[in-house]
Amino acid sequence: MKTSIGILAMTFLLTWGLQLNAQQTRRGSCVNGISNLTEEQKTAISALETSYQSQMADYRTDRQGTMDLEQKKEIREKMITARDQHRKQVNELLNSDQQKEYAGWIDARKERWDNSSANVGHRGQKAKKGKAAKRGKGQGKNRSGAGKGACLNNN
Repeated sequence: MKTSIGILAMTFLLTWGLQLNAQQTRRGSCVNGISNLTEEQKTAISALETSYQSQMADYRTDRQGTMDLEQKKEIREKMITARDQHRKQVNELLNSDQQKEYAGWIDARKERWDNSSANVGHRGQKAKKGKAAKRGKGQGKNRSGAGKGACLNNN
């Protein structure tokens, strides 16, 4: 009796684990966000995604491995170029209706990123853009009008 319950429990856990793993690998794939894809399109897009993800992982490793801000900037530019190239390659595999869906899928991802906690700046504030980014850049003076060392008597 205990053996059969143990076997059932192991079977359940194994099945549940496999399903969870399958869901995680498919979560961010555009294959799930575009309707009426042929098997050839799915295969080609999946291959492009695998290659792209590998390339991005290499870029992330390189970027994290340097302290030089110029190198970080150059790697980031390469990442953006690779992303744009990947999107172009995927787009070329799609018909016009699918291309519209893909554009909508990309826009939805941008929207989620803009609203995500990963896009939060210092002290939990959203990263500022445009004119708002320039606000708060005072002259380093306190209320008395003195600069650094305002608590000292600088007469």
